[in-house]
Amino acid sequence: MSDYQYYRQRPGIFRYFWYLLMLGLLVIGVMAAFHYFIAKPMTSPIERLANALGEVTQRKVKVSGHTLTLESTETRELVVIKRKTQSIMKYESRWLGSDKVVIVQGTFMIKAGFDLNEFEGFEVQGNKVVGDWPESRILSVEQQDYEIFFSESGVMNKIQKSDYERVSTMLNQQARRDAIMRSDILDEADRIIQTRLKDLTGGDYEFSRKAKVP
Repeated sequence: MSDYQYYRQRPGIFRYFWYLLMLGLLVIGVMAAFHYFIAKPMTSPIERLANALGEVTQRKVKVSGHTLTLESTETRELVVIKRKTQSIMKYESRWLGSDKVVIVQGTFMIKAGFDLNEFEGFEVQGNKVVGDWPESRILSVEQQDYEIFFSESGVMNKIQKSDYERVSTMLNQQARRDAIMRSDILDEADRIIQTRLKDLTGGDYEFSRKAKVP
């Protein structure tokens, strides 16, 4: 018996699989319709905003009328971006006409985000969310590696252990300045938080800052 004759004698198999396919599509359609036309409308816009803010900040959000505020916690720093960077600096010192020089490079993990202690809350005005979301800032600078490229003592001005400690401190300060002045990490932190909030609220809201009182 040929394959063609075999499958012609078993049409029920094809009907069975066709039935399962149509049933699966029907179930998916019903679930999608339930989400968009029943479940989603049952959640008020301000509740969706509160849920979004809670997910972004990992804090409980208090809703009072049209105002949303964060629950008070001991630690309220929100890290949204981490970036590994390198900084190089040259340290020089002269004493009695004698110079000492140290050139070092450090590898750092920079964490940027927001201090939520500065966040007073959002106020919902129609489809606008008005509030003073804190400005992005460098939350930590963690030194991961430290390499001395060059060091030279003067005849009367020897390199001491305290010099290396001073250089390490200065290098950390340099890494922080580089992150603020020479990178886009703070702008990127702002973009991430704004995009996340808009995505989680379905684009229902326009976020803006409060007008400054002169």
